[in-house]
Amino acid sequence: MLNSKLTYLKKLELFKLLEDREGSKFFAIADHKAKNHLPQWIQFSPYIFWLKNPEEEKTLDTYGRALNFFVSQGIQRDDVIYAFGGGATTDLAGFVAATVLRGVDWVAVPTTLLAMIDGSLGGKVAVNLEAGKNLAGSFHAPQSVLICSDFLSSLPDKEWWSGKGELLKYGFLSKDIYELIIKKAPIDEIIMESAKFKTRIVEQDFKEQGERIYLNFGHTLGHAFETTLKIPHGLAVAMGIKYLLRLTNATSALEEWEKLVRALALPIEKLEVANYDNFTIKNFISYLEQDKKKAKNFIRLVLVKSIGACYVEEVPFKEFISKIQASDDFKY
Repeated sequence: MLNSKLTYLKKLELFKLLEDREGSKFFAIADHKAKNHLPQWIQFSPYIFWLKNPEEEKTLDTYGRALNFFVSQGIQRDDVIYAFGGGATTDLAGFVAATVLRGVDWVAVPTTLLAMIDGSLGGKVAVNLEAGKNLAGSFHAPQSVLICSDFLSSLPDKEWWSGKGELLKYGFLSKDIYELIIKKAPIDEIIMESAKFKTRIVEQDFKEQGERIYLNFGHTLGHAFETTLKIPHGLAVAMGIKYLLRLTNATSALEEWEKLVRALALPIEKLEVANYDNFTIKNFISYLEQDKKKAKNFIRLVLVKSIGACYVEEVPFKEFISKIQASDDFKY
């Protein structure tokens, strides 16, 4: 069951909350890029496992080193592991927390837009294997998620694009979020509504036996774009949605996609396969063939009827691949 508490606060409020832990063993996994944004007592704590490049370090090797680090520092069953960073950091930290000493509590402090609306929520924690993303993991919900949008002030463009690409997904899943995006509401308001939306779905379906699968909208093709093109996750999801809609001839949904892209100020040229010289259909299909959403000769696709109304369809895998191979969109 998910029982994570969502808390929205400013940086000074966050630091004051964390001060209660100062003087005790404050265990954390943190992205080095967030270091200068944290209190000095955390920056110089000997109990922090720092990551230089979380996306590349989200591996079994790093996972093992983190386990040994915390055990050597004397972590106990009643201790808490904090996670400061984006989705890769919270994924790794949550998996370490799920398994060290057979499980300790953890708290997510997301520092990127993508992590605030998606990556740090839901309790799906994992590391990547050579065969693909998130193939070794567990379900271990954070005790709480502390969302502080002040961390976004120094976010580079590609991190903004990644977060906004995931927001585009939420725009299809929720009419309320769609309206907030279209009217260009303050980002804090969109973040809060998106985080609450995901949390509500996960509370009802923690282990993805029902409607939680809707959160995978755009991810089947998206993960393939992300891995083969080496682009940010959210940007790949936005591409995944676009090309899924094209493959399924969802004309009206494509029009909504374009409206959301414009409202979010996403770089539309970066959402075209033709923009990437490194795209090969062979690598793309090879990734789809080992994707974990494929079961027995079928692939489960999340499709859209209209804004706020999605459904799941199991499509013969060979039929789906044939559509990709026949599409002019992928002939590069």
